[in-house]
Amino acid sequence: IVYEFGRVLRTIYMKENDPEAPKEAPADSWLGWSRGHFEGDTLVVDSTGFVPYTWFDRAGDYHSDALHVVERYTPASPYHIMYEATIDDPKVFTRPWKVSFPLYRRMEKNIQLVDFNCEEFVEKLLYGPYFKDPSK
Repeated sequence: IVYEFGRVLRTIYMKENDPEAPKEAPADSWLGWSRGHFEGDTLVVDSTGFVPYTWFDRAGDYHSDALHVVERYTPASPYHIMYEATIDDPKVFTRPWKVSFPLYRRMEKNIQLVDFNCEEFVEKLLYGPYFKDPSK
């Protein structure tokens, strides 16, 4: 999977007995280590091996190194996919929980996936003299 933000690439190992795919996460990473398979027309992605330094949201909801995520991508129409993720982290949560929402296909002609780099102090770069430093 290629993401627009930060030039991120995510590998999902699809072959059950792929000799080149490690049997478990060789090292923890920001996106975890993912194995996928199909259940009918649904892509199921099972991910573990996440670094414990990331947050779920801007509120600071966190996870531990025990995070286990199962994602389901189900085609709902030619124009959207239903996404569902089951989050399980027994070190942080009392029980697994789910989130789901539709992912919509962009229909514009000549649509491009553009770089959206994570830049330190990007607000100063974008807004120049209009940027208000919160520390002052």
